[in-house]
Amino acid sequence: MYRTTSTLLTLGLALNGSLYAQDDDRVVELEEVSLQATQDYMDDSALIADAVSSSSKLGGSLLETPRSVSVITMGQIEERGALSIQDALDYTPGVRTGGYGFDSRLDSAQIRGVSPLAYLDGFQSIFKWYNSPRIDVFMLERVEVVKGPSSVLYGQSALGGIVNSVSKTPKAEQQGLLEVQYGNNERKQIAADVTGPIDEQGQFLYRVVGLFRDSDTDVDYVSNDSKAIMPSFTWAPTDATELTLLVSLQENHRGQSLQFLPTEGTLEPGRHIPSDTFIGEPDWDRYDTEHQSYSLFFDHTFNDVFSFEVNSRYLESDAIYRAHWVAYTGGDLIDDDGNIIRTAYDARNWTRTFVGNAIGHADFDTGMVSHQVSAGLDWQDVTTDSDYAYGSSTINIYDPVYGQEVVTDPIADMPETDNTVFGAYARDRISYGNWLLSAGIRRDSVETQDAGTDEPSIDQWATTGDVGLMYIFDFGLSVYGSWAESFEAQGKTEGFDGSQIQLDPKEGRQYEVGLKYQPQNINALFTVALYDIEETNRPVQNGLVVEQTSTDIQGIELAAQTNLDDWYFTAGYTYLEAEDVNGHQLVTIPKHAASTWVSYKPSTGPLANFKAGAGLRYTGETWDGADAASTDDVLLVDAMIGYDFEPFSVQLNARNLEDKEYVASTDGRAYYGQRRSVVLTAKYHF
Repeated sequence: MYRTTSTLLTLGLALNGSLYAQDDDRVVELEEVSLQATQDYMDDSALIADAVSSSSKLGGSLLETPRSVSVITMGQIEERGALSIQDALDYTPGVRTGGYGFDSRLDSAQIRGVSPLAYLDGFQSIFKWYNSPRIDVFMLERVEVVKGPSSVLYGQSALGGIVNSVSKTPKAEQQGLLEVQYGNNERKQIAADVTGPIDEQGQFLYRVVGLFRDSDTDVDYVSNDSKAIMPSFTWAPTDATELTLLVSLQENHRGQSLQFLPTEGTLEPGRHIPSDTFIGEPDWDRYDTEHQSYSLFFDHTFNDVFSFEVNSRYLESDAIYRAHWVAYTGGDLIDDDGNIIRTAYDARNWTRTFVGNAIGHADFDTGMVSHQVSAGLDWQDVTTDSDYAYGSSTINIYDPVYGQEVVTDPIADMPETDNTVFGAYARDRISYGNWLLSAGIRRDSVETQDAGTDEPSIDQWATTGDVGLMYIFDFGLSVYGSWAESFEAQGKTEGFDGSQIQLDPKEGRQYEVGLKYQPQNINALFTVALYDIEETNRPVQNGLVVEQTSTDIQGIELAAQTNLDDWYFTAGYTYLEAEDVNGHQLVTIPKHAASTWVSYKPSTGPLANFKAGAGLRYTGETWDGADAASTDDVLLVDAMIGYDFEPFSVQLNARNLEDKEYVASTDGRAYYGQRRSVVLTAKYHF
């Protein structure tokens, strides 16, 4: 955690470097006294963040970071009533949430037109698909979005960026929270968060976070049940050394809310198909996941120059995934009687991972130039397995009758896949007067091998870099330009003659220029970013073979946040041109998106302790990837009202207040967006 130290009080008068007190004819020389207090550089209860966490590998002031980074604090999450990481990202410029509609399985988002990688505490948290539980937002301190290529920071990474969630860990002050929620779709949740010191000296700290939820969803027979507990323990024997153990245990019982509905009757004319339509079998369909992870975070400061950290995590996750969706066989999907063919999918997925890093830091000056150097190694050893089977049957989509026996092929025992990644990197943040230069380079090795095979399916090396230059004016304005690269290793494909051809790594680069303004006399942050992204070697199926093509993305992002007296305001706008090699706008990605949120919390007067807020979320039309069909644009309204009467508080949040039924996107199928959500939250702080 980054901290800043400020001098609060100096007593006496200065004379020749000493302080004196005079009493009549006597002069007594006193030692210089400086009283200091240390405050958190990151205040997650605040609505506007000043810094990004060290687990993001950026670490430091947002104003002095020469690239686009957005931080969603716990204050923002609680005020807007976010029930998931996806909800928390809704008001973030450059981020498209729910691109494939309401999905109960995972947190869906695209950053700058590309799906990001999901990280937790600086470690990748999701590998492949549908083998991990959805981490609950109550277990988090904040959510951070690093936009654009980030391979120097994270190695093999997505072109659009990274979503890094930060877990709750022990605090030195004794605190407790008991929270109860009730909402539509029969949502019932109870959660608790308790932290503080164990001993009088504060060397030993603890925290226990847990929740239990029983809930339905917008879609019939699809649940959203969860239970989780996350204890953590910190030992800080000295001010220079800290060791934290974090354990996370979670079990989710859910289903698949996406039904992959036809466009007839949803997006296009036809007999209406409601958004709560379920085409599966209530007693068979499910998405049940279990997760356990054990993390160690160690930090040691040797002196004013050198510090060192070692972090690691072991994770196991298992999933039983059974679902139906509309089969796409070509031609009319719905017959004259309303029957459809549905595909049944039965899978057993699991993941075992060991990830870690070791990073050294050195802060020093060379003459008038200051350096913040970091160099490190990180590694991943990830084993995944997915055994699955398919089947099919028919059902009437307008009047489904459940209870059919689900028949699939025998589950295919697929080989386990072991993925090993090793990377080494070095970065330097160089400050000279008002100038800041950030530069980094990284070398990665990626090897993927299926069990029982002699040769790896992926065996590739990649070198990536990034550079950022910034000028920081004394009145709080920063002007910057940056360049960054990314890579993603690819497997093999079959050539025309049946031979196996190794695909080149998917590569990306981004040029970005921008402004950041943090006025000195008010709590506010304003940002502007313009960027150009090119992705090369993207695999695209062309008939019987896979070709590698390119994608061009250009955009602009505007963001404003202010917290003045009793008012908080945030607004953002995104313009995004994201086209494939044929000039078609990428599927699910709107060209225009905007959002704004305003809240009022008077601290004095007759309305003291009252709070209210409202927000608008606009998403422009999206296309199907071939510019043949599009969705309508949509404007959604969110609202909040509450009252604080210490130590209690109550708050009512509504998302999609008007309960609009809308198709969020299409790729030849229709994906409904989330309907109205109303949740009452009561809290007791102790």
